[in-house]
Amino acid sequence: MKKIIMNKIGVKLLILIPIDMILSYLALVLFASILGKIVGIYNLKPDFFAKYGPYIAIPAFILELIIFVTIFLIGINGRMRYLKYISKSVTNIKTQKYLNPINVKGSDEIAQLAKDINIMSERLKENYEKEKKQEEAKNELIVAVSHDLKTPLTSIIGYLELLNDKKGALEKDQQEFLEVAYKKSKDLKKLIDELFEYTKLSNNYIKLDKVPFNIAVLVNQILGEHILFLSEKNIEAKIECTKNELVCEIDVQKFIRVIENLIKNVEKYSYRNSTFIIRMWEEDQNIRLSFINESDNIGEDDLMKIFDEMYRIDKSRNAEIEGSGLGLPISKKIIELHGGRIWAECSGNIIGFNIELPKKNLNKS
Repeated sequence: MKKIIMNKIGVKLLILIPIDMILSYLALVLFASILGKIVGIYNLKPDFFAKYGPYIAIPAFILELIIFVTIFLIGINGRMRYLKYISKSVTNIKTQKYLNPINVKGSDEIAQLAKDINIMSERLKENYEKEKKQEEAKNELIVAVSHDLKTPLTSIIGYLELLNDKKGALEKDQQEFLEVAYKKSKDLKKLIDELFEYTKLSNNYIKLDKVPFNIAVLVNQILGEHILFLSEKNIEAKIECTKNELVCEIDVQKFIRVIENLIKNVEKYSYRNSTFIIRMWEEDQNIRLSFINESDNIGEDDLMKIFDEMYRIDKSRNAEIEGSGLGLPISKKIIELHGGRIWAECSGNIIGFNIELPKKNLNKS
């Protein structure tokens, strides 16, 4: 299709060129006619042209060239502006899921191209709306099922806790079965809670309660609560902060969730006898945080997917490490609701999780 359209446009340009040449020739004839009248009026002698003919021919040639180029540009200018308009409209697909309708002008090949793009855009829009409805239906189902599972699971955990209080009356193997059942029930409850939370965040069911808060103090406090767990792997934790007050508008409880997720990630995956650094600083109108630890190298493809729901790097390698795979996706959703961004970087065995938040949050979710 594209080749056919370009061929037809090429044919039109080939037709335009001889027309342009004819018009230029007529302009040159007109110029010669005017020059002839000037010769008649001033009764110029033939030797005048012998002497000054080349000086007259050069401006005549330049004039013809200017006329040729001007007529050619006028002939294609409208089409070029229309092509630029179409190109700009198509480029917008980078920021949109589909295109806004393009105004169709004329009935030539470029107009047909605009019609075809509109048809494609309409199909993209239909597919996007369909996928959006399917995603909403899926998320609503997850929320409903998660909610319905919570009550019976809470009851099961309650009964297991009662049995656990009286496990002395049980046989040794029965006690072991009870401990496994209790642990798995708690793990299942945590998974359901995280799935429920992630789905609500994805659908903007959660509204943030933002207040100005000193992030430097908050991060210090949360890290202090995890020092014991980090020390079990002999991980030395450090905080590097450019100033004591880094105030930003945040939902404190949700932001605590993000920091805890990132620190727990360090607890799970950092090397023993390594260093964990949290850096905090101001940059322009933003607050920046960086969580740096030593761990196995993460490939570029994994870095791109690490915040996807349920994604875990090298499942065979990390099979012994428990987790739902929702900690980082939840963190990403929370940061995005705050109008910020979160991303991961890796250089060798140094892994960095970075957060950027606007100091004055304009996202009033």
